[in-house]
Amino acid sequence: MSIIAKSNEVNPQSSSLLRSSLDSMRYEFEIADILDIRHLDIAEGLKELLIAHGITLELLSEMSSNELVEIFGFDQYVANIILNSAKITKSMNKEQFAMV
Repeated sequence: MSIIAKSNEVNPQSSSLLRSSLDSMRYEFEIADILDIRHLDIAEGLKELLIAHGITLELLSEMSSNELVEIFGFDQYVANIILNSAKITKSMNKEQFAMV
């Protein structure tokens, strides 16, 4: 049995379904990122600031405290609190996923 498909022909209906699915997935990831930031053990105002600037838990885990100081103007102490909270939250998320 063989299947032949012409690569230059795209079904407009399937294309819009794919786009819709991708948009839905992107929305779910954005919501998950916001929820992760909301779980940080930091002041609500800091959470709102991070969310407003599109900072995700994943991005925080890749940042240094010096980068947070430079970008947001936090002092080193506050930047370290944010990053420590991100590490704890991320490790808690991994434990929860391991249990599922």
